[in-house]
Amino acid sequence: HPVILAVQDTTTLNYTAHPPEGVGPINTSKDKAVGLLLHETMAFTLEGTPLGLLNVQCWARDPKEVGKRYRRKELPIEQKESFKWLISYRAVAEAQKLCSDTMLVSVGDREADVYELFSEALQDPRNPRLLVRAERTRQRKVQQEGLWQWMGGEPVAGTVRVSVPGRGLRPARTARLEVRYAQVELRAPKDSPLPPASVWAVYAREVGYSTKVKEPIDWMLLTTVKTESFEQACERLTWYSRRWGIEVYHRTMKSGCRILDRRLDDADSLEACLAIDLVVAWRIYCLTLVGRERPEMPCDQFLSEEEWRVLSA
Repeated sequence: HPVILAVQDTTTLNYTAHPPEGVGPINTSKDKAVGLLLHETMAFTLEGTPLGLLNVQCWARDPKEVGKRYRRKELPIEQKESFKWLISYRAVAEAQKLCSDTMLVSVGDREADVYELFSEALQDPRNPRLLVRAERTRQRKVQQEGLWQWMGGEPVAGTVRVSVPGRGLRPARTARLEVRYAQVELRAPKDSPLPPASVWAVYAREVGYSTKVKEPIDWMLLTTVKTESFEQACERLTWYSRRWGIEVYHRTMKSGCRILDRRLDDADSLEACLAIDLVVAWRIYCLTLVGRERPEMPCDQFLSEEEWRVLSA
């Protein structure tokens, strides 16, 4: 594959109803829910087929650290929970070394908008590329201006229509997006010794929506992949939209493998069980794709002819 998307994301495993020894808080200090946190990195083809896991991190938060978020700015990235994004990226970098003809792209949502992650990705041109949705509250700056204001001043490169699926009370709709792109130099956060980061920004903003739309699309993507045309900007948007695949994987784990129903005595036993469930969930995910076109399915090698016969029937 010329391009592989290495999507990373975190999910919480809630064991409040039957808490084993060694779990920790998973929400706010007011919410007494306990469990584990799971951060995985899954490789996908551009068509959305899951190839398997590149990295898995599982941990329990220390109850003594709850309510101490104010200390985060004082700590180095290695002592923060957000270090998980760099651990994942480094695992992707190890895979990149083995796949010289493939461009691996680490993909993350707004929580992955960590400046240290961009800094590391830009250290070596042989590193995996990065594609992250920007978080507005990070207040990223281009020169002396906010990122959103700066990109809002760029010319519209074109418009694209996308289908937005319904969710809950939100009806499905077709959204029209104005797309802007530009190379920008992000300023490092205040008091950071890191240099500026030169990346490409792709800004997609929904226009012409009705008053019934409460949350219009407003995506700001930051990437180390060169983006110099409207077509390439739309391609980056498509790449980011593939991130939904890891959400499907999480649902497969929780609904298909029912990992939240495990009743074990301690967190170590839970993690050992999870190690098996993660593989099973990936296999189930692959099987759900069988109903689509079979040619060139990367999971072919893991399915016997008997399985194919039964599933095809």
